[in-house]
Amino acid sequence: MKRIELVIDPGTLDSFREAAKVLNLSDYDVTEVRRTLPARIRERQRLYRGLEFVLDLVERLKIDLMVADDAAMQIARELIESVRPESIAILKLEQAVVVTSQAALRSTRVAAVPTSPALAAAH
Repeated sequence: MKRIELVIDPGTLDSFREAAKVLNLSDYDVTEVRRTLPARIRERQRLYRGLEFVLDLVERLKIDLMVADDAAMQIARELIESVRPESIAILKLEQAVVVTSQAALRSTRVAAVPTSPALAAAH
Protein backbone atom coordinates (compact mmCIF):
# COMPACT_ATOMS: atom_id res chain seq x y z
CA MET A 1 0.00 0.00 0.00
CA LYS A 2 1.04 3.57 -0.62
CA ARG A 3 -0.24 6.80 0.84
CA ILE A 4 -0.78 9.82 -1.40
CA GLU A 5 -0.70 13.19 0.32
CA LEU A 6 -2.00 16.30 -1.49
CA VAL A 7 -1.98 19.93 -0.37
CA ILE A 8 -4.60 22.00 -2.17
CA ASP A 9 -6.30 25.37 -2.00
CA PRO A 10 -9.73 25.15 -0.27
CA GLY A 11 -11.39 26.36 -3.47
CA THR A 12 -10.27 23.27 -5.39
CA LEU A 13 -11.91 20.77 -3.02
CA ASP A 14 -14.88 20.36 -5.37
CA SER A 15 -12.62 19.51 -8.31
CA PHE A 16 -10.84 16.95 -6.09
CA ARG A 17 -14.17 15.35 -5.17
CA GLU A 18 -15.10 15.05 -8.84
CA ALA A 19 -11.69 13.55 -9.67
CA ALA A 20 -11.98 11.13 -6.74
CA LYS A 21 -15.36 9.96 -7.99
CA VAL A 22 -13.92 9.33 -11.48
CA LEU A 23 -10.93 7.44 -10.00
CA ASN A 24 -13.17 5.40 -7.62
CA LEU A 25 -11.48 6.86 -4.53
CA SER A 26 -14.01 6.73 -1.72
CA ASP A 27 -11.88 6.77 1.44
CA TYR A 28 -9.75 9.85 2.04
CA ASP A 29 -9.08 12.26 4.88
CA VAL A 30 -9.29 16.03 4.52
CA THR A 31 -7.45 18.13 7.10
CA GLU A 32 -7.24 21.92 7.36
CA VAL A 33 -3.63 23.05 7.59
CA ARG A 34 -1.81 26.38 7.58
CA ARG A 35 1.14 26.86 5.26
CA THR A 36 3.86 29.50 5.33
CA LEU A 37 4.26 31.82 2.41
CA PRO A 38 7.38 31.97 0.23
CA ALA A 39 10.10 34.29 1.58
CA ARG A 40 9.55 36.93 -1.12
CA ILE A 41 5.89 37.36 -0.08
CA ARG A 42 6.18 36.63 3.65
CA GLU A 43 7.39 40.06 4.72
CA ARG A 44 4.66 41.94 2.86
CA GLN A 45 2.34 43.97 5.02
CA ARG A 46 -1.37 43.97 4.32
CA LEU A 47 -4.05 46.51 5.13
CA TYR A 48 -7.38 45.29 6.53
CA ARG A 49 -10.01 47.74 7.78
CA GLY A 50 -7.43 50.40 8.41
CA LEU A 51 -5.05 48.16 10.38
CA GLU A 52 -1.73 46.89 9.09
CA PHE A 53 -0.73 43.27 9.59
CA VAL A 54 1.78 40.78 8.22
CA LEU A 55 0.30 37.75 6.51
CA ASP A 56 2.44 34.76 7.50
CA LEU A 57 0.15 31.70 7.18
CA VAL A 58 -2.25 30.68 4.43
CA GLU A 59 -5.16 28.26 4.80
CA ARG A 60 -4.78 25.02 2.82
CA LEU A 61 -6.30 21.53 2.83
CA LYS A 62 -4.27 18.33 3.14
CA ILE A 63 -5.81 15.19 1.67
CA ASP A 64 -4.52 11.72 2.58
CA LEU A 65 -5.58 8.60 0.72
CA MET A 66 -4.38 5.01 0.57
CA VAL A 67 -3.98 3.21 -2.75
CA ALA A 68 -2.46 -0.02 -4.05
CA ASP A 69 1.24 0.00 -5.00
CA ASP A 70 0.69 -0.53 -8.72
CA ALA A 71 -1.99 2.18 -9.01
CA ALA A 72 -0.22 4.95 -7.05
CA MET A 73 1.68 6.59 -9.92
CA GLN A 74 -1.30 6.55 -12.29
CA ILE A 75 -3.62 8.03 -9.65
CA ALA A 76 -1.04 10.71 -8.78
CA ARG A 77 -0.68 11.70 -12.46
CA GLU A 78 -4.43 12.00 -12.91
CA LEU A 79 -4.80 14.03 -9.71
CA ILE A 80 -2.03 16.41 -10.87
CA GLU A 81 -3.79 16.93 -14.21
CA SER A 82 -7.29 17.43 -12.80
CA VAL A 83 -6.74 19.08 -9.39
CA ARG A 84 -3.37 20.87 -9.84
CA PRO A 85 -2.27 20.58 -6.17
CA GLU A 86 0.39 22.77 -4.58
CA SER A 87 2.28 19.65 -3.55
CA ILE A 88 1.84 15.92 -3.84
CA ALA A 89 3.77 13.13 -2.15
CA ILE A 90 3.64 9.35 -2.49
CA LEU A 91 4.74 7.62 0.70
CA LYS A 92 5.47 3.91 0.99
CA LEU A 93 3.86 2.05 3.87
CA GLU A 94 5.67 -0.95 5.26
CA GLN A 95 2.71 -2.06 7.33
CA ALA A 96 -0.68 -0.41 7.71
CA VAL A 97 -2.00 -0.17 11.27
CA VAL A 98 -5.71 -0.22 12.02
CA VAL A 99 -6.95 1.03 15.37
CA THR A 100 -10.42 -0.08 16.42
CA SER A 101 -12.25 0.92 19.55
CA GLN A 102 -14.96 -1.14 21.20
CA ALA A 103 -17.09 1.03 23.46
CA ALA A 104 -18.61 -1.97 25.22
CA LEU A 105 -15.21 -3.30 26.34
CA ARG A 106 -13.73 0.17 26.97
CA SER A 107 -10.46 -0.94 25.47
CA THR A 108 -8.54 -0.09 22.33
CA ARG A 109 -7.13 -2.83 20.15
CA VAL A 110 -4.34 -2.25 17.65
CA ALA A 111 -4.02 -4.79 14.85
CA ALA A 112 -1.40 -4.89 12.13
CA VAL A 113 -2.81 -5.41 8.65
CA PRO A 114 -0.55 -7.48 6.38
CA THR A 115 0.51 -5.75 3.18
CA SER A 116 1.12 -8.93 1.21
CA PRO A 117 -1.89 -10.00 -0.93
CA ALA A 118 -1.35 -13.65 0.02
CA LEU A 119 -1.44 -12.81 3.74
CA ALA A 120 -4.43 -10.50 3.30
CA ALA A 121 -6.39 -13.28 1.58
CA ALA A 122 -5.72 -15.59 4.53
CA HIS A 123 -7.42 -13.16 6.94
